[in-house]
Amino acid sequence: MRANGRTVLAGAIVLCFGTTLSSAQDLTNPSFEEPELVKDNPWGDLAAGWGRWGNWMNRETQWQPTHSGECLMGYHHWQIEQKDPSGFYQDIPNIPDGTPCVFSIHAYRDEGTNVDSVELRIEKLGGYGTFGSRVFTSSDIRKNGWGRLSVSATTEGDEGIRVLVVVTPCQDGIRNGAVKFDDAELSVRFGE
Repeated sequence: MRANGRTVLAGAIVLCFGTTLSSAQDLTNPSFEEPELVKDNPWGDLAAGWGRWGNWMNRETQWQPTHSGECLMGYHHWQIEQKDPSGFYQDIPNIPDGTPCVFSIHAYRDEGTNVDSVELRIEKLGGYGTFGSRVFTSSDIRKNGWGRLSVSATTEGDEGIRVLVVVTPCQDGIRNGAVKFDDAELSVRFGE
C-alpha cells in the first residue's frame, strides 16, 4: 500500500539476537503473611520460606503499619543485648551462571531507632561467597515511612542464590526503636 509517495508496510518481521528477558523471580512468602508450619513455631514468629539467625528478628502479626497485607518482619532493636547482627534469608535454586539479579525489600525505621546498619546481600546458594552487598546506615532508612532498599549482583555458577537482610545493632550506648521489613522482591535478567 502507498501513502504520500512512501511505501507503508502493513507487517514487519523483526529478528532479535541476544534477547534479554526480565522477570520477577518468585520468592516464597515475600510479605511474611504465612507462618512456618514445618518447623516448631509455637509463637508464629517464624515466616514460611525464610530462615533467620540472631536475636529478636521476628515475623510480626500485630505491628503497624505494614507495607501490604497484615504481617511483616520486625527487628526489636530496643531488646537487643548483644553486639552481633541478626537477619533473615531465603535460598532460590536454579538461577543460571552470569544472571544479573536485583533483591529489594521495603524498610521502615521507627522514630528514635538507632541501629548501626542494614545490609542487603546476594550470596551463592546455601550461603557464603558474596556476589553483591549494600550497606545502609540508620539515616539511609526512611523514618516513619516505607522506603525501598535494594542490591544488585551477577551470579557465579548455576546452583542459585541466597538473599539476605542483615541488621547490625548500635554498638555503643542504649539501643532504641525497631525496624520493619515487608514485601521482598527478586528480579532476574535472563539471557545477558
